Parts: sequence; C-alpha cells; structure tokens
Amino acid sequence: MKARKTGAVCIFIGLLGTVIFAVGLICARNPAAFTVKYRYDYTLERFCAFCADWWLPAGIIGIPLFLISLIISLVRESKEKKS
Repeated sequence: MKARKTGAVCIFIGLLGTVIFAVGLICARNPAAFTVKYRYDYTLERFCAFCADWWLPAGIIGIPLFLISLIISLVRESKEKKS
C-alpha cells in the first residue's frame, strides 16, 4: 500500500513539473499568451513569470519523472492483475 502512495506522489509531482514546463515555455516564447485585453490579473502574471523562470528545470525533472512513475505504476498494476 505504501509503494502505491509513493507512486501517486511521484506521478503528481511529475505532472506538476510538466504543467510548469508547458506554461513556462508558452510564456517565455509569447509573454502575452495568457493576458486578456482590458484586464489585469496580478496572480496570473506572477504564475506565468514563475513558470517562465523555471520551465527548463521543471521540464528536465518533471517529464521523465512522470513517464517513469506512470510506467512503473502500470507494470505493478499489471502484475497484480495476473496474480
């Protein structure tokens, strides 16, 4: 049971890193991608700035962590179904 929780946490962290990577890449290439005309949202601006600053490390860590954790989880589930 503990291994399953650890796998879920790794999948969540990997998915979060992947989201930060995607948003940061979009904001780094097009800073006005998430802005709305005639409206200013400080929280969204700060989130985009954070993602634009950390998109590369988040992608390097998040994508492989997500994929490896997902594959390990699927292999474990497949073994449990066979036995």
